[in-house]
Amino acid sequence: MTIPMPDPNAESEISNVIRYERLQNGAFFADFRRDKRLDPEVYHCVIQREGMTDILRWSQHRTLNAAMRTARAELKRLSTKERAQLPNTPVHPG
Repeated sequence: MTIPMPDPNAESEISNVIRYERLQNGAFFADFRRDKRLDPEVYHCVIQREGMTDILRWSQHRTLNAAMRTARAELKRLSTKERAQLPNTPVHPG
């Protein structure tokens, strides 16, 4: 039987990741992360649906603002698409 050993670098890796405020639109959300060890900076944007583990979109950007702009557009697209597929749900242009 093999017993997994804890990774001695795991805690230091976690301390190098900066997390930013989550964006959400309907059932979809975007999380943002940056690893302080990377130069130049790279901002990761991961978009998922609440209650699901699937990653719907994962992108990388040079600035947090660019990552957030992309996320807002994609969250709006996903949310609008889902509302359009629901019966008797009006879709209002945003």
